[in-house]
Amino acid sequence: MMIPTRARRAPALLLAAICAAALAACSGDGDSAKGPPPAPVHVAAVTTADMPRVLSAVGNVRASATVGVTPRVTGELLDVRFTEGQEVEAGAPLVVIDPRPFEAALREKKAVLAKSEAQLAKANDDRRRYGKLVGGGYVSREAYEQTATDAAALRATVQADRAAVESAALDLAYCTVTAPIAGRVGALNVDKGNMVKSTDATPIVTIDTLSPIYVAFSVPEAQLPLILERMAEGDVAVTATPTGGEPETGRLTLVDNTVDTRTGTIRLRASFDNPERRLWPGQFVQVKLPLGVAEKAQVVPSRAVQAGRDERYVYVVDGEDRAVYRPVKPLFEHEGTTVVEGVAPGDRVVVDGQVRLAPGVPVKVLE
Repeated sequence: MMIPTRARRAPALLLAAICAAALAACSGDGDSAKGPPPAPVHVAAVTTADMPRVLSAVGNVRASATVGVTPRVTGELLDVRFTEGQEVEAGAPLVVIDPRPFEAALREKKAVLAKSEAQLAKANDDRRRYGKLVGGGYVSREAYEQTATDAAALRATVQADRAAVESAALDLAYCTVTAPIAGRVGALNVDKGNMVKSTDATPIVTIDTLSPIYVAFSVPEAQLPLILERMAEGDVAVTATPTGGEPETGRLTLVDNTVDTRTGTIRLRASFDNPERRLWPGQFVQVKLPLGVAEKAQVVPSRAVQAGRDERYVYVVDGEDRAVYRPVKPLFEHEGTTVVEGVAPGDRVVVDGQVRLAPGVPVKVLE
């Protein structure tokens, strides 16, 4: 009996398929055994150097004093005696409120005082006269005592009327609103001819003192002991550079009394004389706070230091050209370099190509 040709070929084809699959599997195992290709990276050696310890931060400029000028009396704004944006001295007149109602009130209070003083003079005369007569029995003791009581009451009335005159005179003086501090006036918020009130929430004008002027900024709380140590030794210089401007030099004048628990920073304030008005309230400036020199510090390029979830780290290339994860503690930065703890001089740290790295991954160091 003859077996069909197609039937004889089926076992041969099945055997060939099994062999091909086995060869493919062996080939795949070989490729996986080779592992991932080396990750290309650039490295830099850890160096030891004496580094100036300079803290850098972004600061905000603030006036050393700000006063919103509001009237103390109610009336019509009669005259404005300053120019918006002008520098004024303390006590300089700013605006005048119509004084006529207050002049009339002062005259009235003076008239009431004059009347009370005349009544007191007569009461004193009566008391002295009755004092002479009571001794001779011409008037009763009760009548004399009544004159003494009337004189005492009128003395109190005179004192109250004098206080009323002083109050009216003070209200009249308040009609001329003066600058409580020296500084630069801002925009006028109420035009001439409007009624102003002592209860107005909006000030007539705001005055900012620009000399001296303050710059507020924050630094990590880890730097606080060194800052306090330097302040104990004497003045600590601070420089502030506005955008597109020249550096201004001032001194550190305030360390806040509380660390911000949300950010782990401490707020500082520096004072600047600002004679040329190069610093302006509201500006953001680059602040540099020099705190001496760190001797024989371990220095790496700042771009080598990476931020993890709980710590900072660098990748070090070992002798077998593999990536080694190394936690570090950055101390401070200066001109593109960072002083860190956790590395040794000569270690090769990765400065570019960290995105492809993991502990143990082979690397290819590029020139």
